Amino acid sequence: VVEGLLNGMLMDSWECYTQTWTQDMEEQFRLLAGYELRKWLPAVFGYVMNDNETATRFLRDWRAVINKLFAERFYGRMSKLARDAGLNVQYETAAGDIFPADILEYYKYADVPMCEFWHPYSDNYVGGINFKPIKPTTSAARIYGKPRVAAEAFTSFDLNWDEHPEMLKNIANINSIDGVTHCIFHTYTHNPQVGFLPPGSSFGSHIGTPFLRGQTWWKHMPEFTGYLARCSYMLERGRPVSDVLWYLGDEIDHKPNQNAPFPAGFKYDYCNPDVLLNRLSMRNGLLSTPEGITYRLLWIPQNERMLPETLEKILALTNEGAIIVGNAPRCIATLSGGKKAQQRFDKAVKQLWGDGKQPVRKIGKGAVISGISIDDALTRLNIEPDVKVIEGDTPLWLHRRIGGADWYFVCAPHGTGKDGIKSRLSFRNNGEHEVWDPVTGKQAIQKDGCGYDAYKRTSKRMEIELSLPPAGSYFVVFTPAAHPTEPDTEPDTKTIETAFMLCPDDIDPKITQPTLNRWTLAFPTGWDAPATIELDELKAWKDLDISTEAKAFSGTAVYTTTFDAGAKAAPHYSLDLGKVEMIASVSLNGKHVRTVWAAPYQVNLLNVVQPGVNTLTIEVTSSWFNRLVYDGSLPEDQRKTWTISPPSKDAPLRESGLIGPVKLKY
Repeated sequence: VVEGLLNGMLMDSWECYTQTWTQDMEEQFRLLAGYELRKWLPAVFGYVMNDNETATRFLRDWRAVINKLFAERFYGRMSKLARDAGLNVQYETAAGDIFPADILEYYKYADVPMCEFWHPYSDNYVGGINFKPIKPTTSAARIYGKPRVAAEAFTSFDLNWDEHPEMLKNIANINSIDGVTHCIFHTYTHNPQVGFLPPGSSFGSHIGTPFLRGQTWWKHMPEFTGYLARCSYMLERGRPVSDVLWYLGDEIDHKPNQNAPFPAGFKYDYCNPDVLLNRLSMRNGLLSTPEGITYRLLWIPQNERMLPETLEKILALTNEGAIIVGNAPRCIATLSGGKKAQQRFDKAVKQLWGDGKQPVRKIGKGAVISGISIDDALTRLNIEPDVKVIEGDTPLWLHRRIGGADWYFVCAPHGTGKDGIKSRLSFRNNGEHEVWDPVTGKQAIQKDGCGYDAYKRTSKRMEIELSLPPAGSYFVVFTPAAHPTEPDTEPDTKTIETAFMLCPDDIDPKITQPTLNRWTLAFPTGWDAPATIELDELKAWKDLDISTEAKAFSGTAVYTTTFDAGAKAAPHYSLDLGKVEMIASVSLNGKHVRTVWAAPYQVNLLNVVQPGVNTLTIEVTSSWFNRLVYDGSLPEDQRKTWTISPPSKDAPLRESGLIGPVKLKY
């Protein structure tokens, strides 16, 4: 490998069906399971061997052997070959999704565990959280000590060239809450050709999001990637905070249901047998990984059958202070080990659960709680929710901690309406707090329903009112933390602040000036649109009194107007653009002020409005959708655009442009 040319290897998602056999499978099974395979093979094809219980235990052993071979012989071997060549390695979802194996263990060989997420968000198939669940990959990264969770990002079967950055922001937020910290775009295409019609080819017909230089909004891409970069920086600092470690059990099962009920206000990570046995210990009264990620309790809801070694490790943890929530298993999970394994199982079950009649059983420094739900267990243990909704809507959130600081990433959920959400939230922190806006990289303050306001501090908690627009997000930062933390080798809070310019992003204007209605709209040449048009009312381009071809214009058009600020201009002006489809770059008196690409479409004009007449210029960029629809109805030799996957020529035109109303405020 030549240094600088190649430094890593990415293995895409497993798309080669289910492979469950090798030439030496019988020998491998004998070595790993401890008994002969051949007579049990009919059970692999669905036949009951001896009885249902015996066949079930064999099938667990069968899946465990497959897991070890995939994890060690394939992923472990590929990782070693990569590292021997000086490469790091990352790979996507595979085991437990496509073939029967532990959904977490194989990730321990990756430098960067990777998952994938799709758009548009849906409740089934692609786009649904159970199609390619994020949480197992996130949990594997955390319990195996990997600071980054990558994702094949924005994959889609809905390619239509009307993809809005605001919509992509919402999808990114939702998946960041589940743990994604680093987006790998699906798809960015290498287009070396010149002289071809825009927007040009898009890799993979009808699949992916076209991140390519032929996009109408390509020049504004740094606005979007800057947002993702700020979020990634914050989401990879420190350690995640979760109260519950959810043990997935000893029976290798289907991928866990991401819609399974879980107590509101709490977070969890999954745990597998490998980590429980080899990486989990007690530290300062908490379950801890070697990297210092801690949990209040271990929850064992999948407990029908368990292994004796698992129960013995749980007993050791309990003696050292662990809190275990879960009922006693009904029977042993394996055929390996014979009578001796059964004796170990019976002994450990009795030591942990006794006769099963005690809901709380003290063992050493810890306890086992059974017969009640996880909700009731958290209540009885007096563990308060990390985040409580006191009033209003329920946002999405996650929590990270570093040294003397805690921060919560809070965002609007999928399906939030145009008015956004408003919530009064109670955080399990009460230090000094700030709210950071990752769109601008600045501190946010209360402004016209989008921002925050401190509400009330108690001895242990802080209540804050948050207002979030559609796809909105904030970091709520507490410093110093209200609880003791161990010394941390991560960067301190000041280092984190370098990712954000901590000054107010906007003001809270109280007085609204008259709406700006008189505009000059200028279109670029070459699209049969008027060079300029005078507007008394803002409308979508498709609704203007212009030619049919001009109504379908796609790209960037320029709006210009003037306003008189008077002899002594107020310093605290802001601009509310109303509805924008889809990106607006705002300049005042020839000086660029800000580009806005997601709600709220508001721009701070602090100290930039001059006395007397001011010239306001707004460049508005649309998607390619309307022009591609229009060209689809023309003969090929008359078209001005081209792509592999255009929208239907029969699709109705969509709204584009500055629709407003545009209001000045001070």
